[in-house]
Amino acid sequence: MKDIVISRLGELVEELAKEDEQKKAWEDFLVDFAGVCEKTNFKEELKAPISNLLQHISEKELSNGIGLLHAKIENFPAVEIYKALTEVLGEMNRENQMRITELRDILAELATPIIRLWQDVLLVPVIGTLDSQRAQSMAEKLLESTAATRAKVVIVDVTGVPMIDTIVGGFLIEMFSAVKLLGSDVILTGIKPEIAHTLVKLGVDFNMVIIKRDLESALKYAVSISSEDTGRKLLNPKRGNEDED
Repeated sequence: MKDIVISRLGELVEELAKEDEQKKAWEDFLVDFAGVCEKTNFKEELKAPISNLLQHISEKELSNGIGLLHAKIENFPAVEIYKALTEVLGEMNRENQMRITELRDILAELATPIIRLWQDVLLVPVIGTLDSQRAQSMAEKLLESTAATRAKVVIVDVTGVPMIDTIVGGFLIEMFSAVKLLGSDVILTGIKPEIAHTLVKLGVDFNMVIIKRDLESALKYAVSISSEDTGRKLLNPKRGNEDED
């Protein structure tokens, strides 16, 4: 098999491709194939050459090329090559899925940043459409950050959110409740009429969350809470130390 492929290399390459770049890719593949075709681990050895070839031609072109080689060369191991191709494509698909997952995680981080404004104040500016998956991810990140920073105030700004449905609204209510259980005040700002309607329909306990018209008002209120708390600690250092323990 090796001698046949090498002796007919030029002829086979001319039939397999028209463009110079693809001809060179097929030539490299056939040389690699000739070098490994007699090895016992032939299929594994062929994966790298197949991956390299797929950088220059499509999956369909490769499949057609294997069929042509099978017709031109007696006893050409087309079945084994197809098996190797299937495994290579499976590995490539898994790698692509991993990249997609990583990119999705990065986008989630960018889409819902948690900003520490002061030692005791966190800001969560929410932008874009909220679905249940994103809302749940946001809740998990916020609770982790609130616990880690021991924040006293969490501002959730939904100015950039066009609409919140009842399912996402339910996630937000659970998140507000959990943040309150951690000992933090929740300030919700930037509410549109549509969002307000959804929250009322869900029966939000407005004793659980502080509502402010815009981010400026929310920041002023957060500063006042933080200042009052600092003042109490200065007047009563012992009490302040107890809070930090």
